Order: sequence, then structure tokens, then C-alpha cells
Amino acid sequence: MKTQKKIMLTGNKAAAWGARMAGVEYVPAFPITPQTEIIETLAKWFADGILPGKFTNMDSEHSMFMAAGAAGATGVRVFTASSSQGIL
Repeated sequence: MKTQKKIMLTGNKAAAWGARMAGVEYVPAFPITPQTEIIETLAKWFADGILPGKFTNMDSEHSMFMAAGAAGATGVRVFTASSSQGIL
């Protein structure tokens, strides 16, 4: 029987792993607390070649959502995260 390794994750790390397991192809991001850890984790995976695709730092949460919507409209699997304050 194969043993499974269990790991403890923060909510942010779990969100990043969920995006990774879903096969995300594009992440437009505006790192801002409390979701910075999600974006940093995904950025590292893209930079290290663990995730194929594109990571883009945006200048605001509004531009991040515009980029996500545009990419999603083309069929690309997109992930982003928000602190919610920038979209109010």
C-alpha cells in the first residue's frame, strides 16, 4: 500500500495549491495583504518552471480583474486573488 504524505498549509498556500492543481495558465496579480502569500507562491512556481504559463504584476486590482476577464474570455485558465478593498 502506498503511503500518503500529509502537509499543513495556510489558507493562502492551500489556495495557491488549488490553482496549481487546477492547471492555471495565467495569473494577473496585484499583491496586497492578506493574499500576498498566494501571489508570491504562484510567482515562484512560474519563475521556477513548475507552472507553465504567464504571471503578470498589475498596477491595481482593477487592472488585474480586467486582465483576468480578457484572458478568461479567450479560454485561458486564469487565477487571481484579491484583498477586496481595491475593488470596492
